[in-house]
Amino acid sequence: MQPISTYLNETSVFTYELSIRVNSKTYIDRIIAFERAFLTLGEEYGFFVAVPFKSGIHLSLGPLLDKYEKERHISLEQRKTEAISLLNFQESKYLRNRVAYVGLDVRGAEFTDGVPVAPIDFTDEEQLREARKMMELIPLTGPLYEDLMDEFYWEEYLKVRIRSSANIWLETLPAVDDFSDERDNRAVAGRVVPVFNAFLRALRALAEADHGSVTLVDTFSDLVTEEGVLLGGEVVFE
Repeated sequence: MQPISTYLNETSVFTYELSIRVNSKTYIDRIIAFERAFLTLGEEYGFFVAVPFKSGIHLSLGPLLDKYEKERHISLEQRKTEAISLLNFQESKYLRNRVAYVGLDVRGAEFTDGVPVAPIDFTDEEQLREARKMMELIPLTGPLYEDLMDEFYWEEYLKVRIRSSANIWLETLPAVDDFSDERDNRAVAGRVVPVFNAFLRALRALAEADHGSVTLVDTFSDLVTEEGVLLGGEVVFE
């Protein structure tokens, strides 16, 4: 079986930027509510899931999110970091090593040579590191707490970049060397692209409800658009 790392690139295939607007009166509640909704949405579409400590165990994000919400509220209220940020799960002891992108269900999908894609082994740290590159969250530094005066009303945009360094989304994969042809990836793209596009659409609605947006800021492929990845020349949704 072919590991999913086969799809990884040294450079990113696309980067979307997510933003929401918060203010001095509601920022703690809005950040926590958005982060919880984001992870719940990600779990629904199979992008961000709880990583079990042992193989054969399935975990849901629900119990983790309950603990995370309490931890996050204390952290924001007591200003335990220098700046406000969004979706910065590396700051959380509950989520830092417990939530990752572990791949959509591509088992049974095949390369053109008939080799199926292998599921990710939860117990393999190297595979998990590679999996995170499939859908990586890059929080951008928000406003410094020292610049936010409690006696004045303020509004700020918090931003996170969602980057994929995998060409799994593309219908055609580049040749592996100068002596080979491009590879047909429609079998796999046909599975994952509609799911990603649906996730992106739902995430955009979630951001816009908080006066934010989701925009495409970088891509090397003309198959990647503002609305999602093209499949058969169209943006197809699950």
